[in-house]
Amino acid sequence: MNAPWIRKPMLLIVLLFLAALVAACSNSNEPASNNAGGQAEQETQASQEASESQNTQETRSYTDAAGRTVELPAHPSRIVAHYFASELVALQAPVIATNYINAKQVLTEEQLSKLEDIGGEGTAPNLEKTISLAPDLILVPNFLEAADIDALSKIAPTVVLDYSAKVFDRLKTIGEITGLSKEADDWIASYNAKAEEKRKKVAPTIEAGETASAFILYQDKTLYIYGPQRLGPTMYDVFGFEKPAKVSEFFADKQDSLWEAISMESLADYAGDRIFLVAPDDTEESKKLIEEMVGGSVWKSLPAVKNNKAYVVSSRWAFNDPLTLDWLIDEMAATLTAGASQ
Repeated sequence: MNAPWIRKPMLLIVLLFLAALVAACSNSNEPASNNAGGQAEQETQASQEASESQNTQETRSYTDAAGRTVELPAHPSRIVAHYFASELVALQAPVIATNYINAKQVLTEEQLSKLEDIGGEGTAPNLEKTISLAPDLILVPNFLEAADIDALSKIAPTVVLDYSAKVFDRLKTIGEITGLSKEADDWIASYNAKAEEKRKKVAPTIEAGETASAFILYQDKTLYIYGPQRLGPTMYDVFGFEKPAKVSEFFADKQDSLWEAISMESLADYAGDRIFLVAPDDTEESKKLIEEMVGGSVWKSLPAVKNNKAYVVSSRWAFNDPLTLDWLIDEMAATLTAGASQ
């Protein structure tokens, strides 16, 4: 039989051993719990990243103006708009680059300063510059060479658009391509409201049944008459001028034609009660050409000239884009109410 003084130390040792064992188990469980929590957090983050990646990689098929099937990004965020900067700016789309040669004619300096220039040689953009911008969508006109389109398609999904399409049709098409259809509809509605307001203000200066037509004289002295898409939306749709019978007949089977060459001698056949003569640019050579034309006998014999209803206007009047159309409502209204410039 053990003495009491022996049993007490033994009991104390046992109790200390159990306490140490419990503490060890507790410590060993704590990191496991922390590891489990960290692993769950990592898995959640990975799942979110995968979801975001999947969203950015979502595509949809689209058939462009060249009949090509293109896989479009669902939500493009870096768009290169070659020749279509006006449409992208009107839609407030994420456009990052354009062709300055064209865009500087229709964008403000502030709008242009936010875009990179991809203008290359001829009508094709600079491939190296385009690659460096890492676009996720490229828009090009249908007059580009097939080889240039193929090269661009290797950089990002490339959509060919009909350059001669009606302005609002093209704006809606670009809205569909970029996922901004509502913005396109809203822009057109705003334009129509402005047009209605200006029409009412200018109406007293336009006689019922008055006709109008527009022309441009190029440096090679070739005279062109504009089809219904150049100045037409403003002359005919906004302010209600009618087409001269000869113009309607001439473009009856050329609805997509932007302009057609005519002889100087036939100008009277196509001239309306109002005439808009577009200067090709503001160079001294162009100014000299225009001066020669308006000083010639053919021009001076036109009824519109005799009635002070002939106007020489800047090259921007002939651009075929939404921002120009919006601008032209104000410009044409001011010109019509101020009188003839020649």
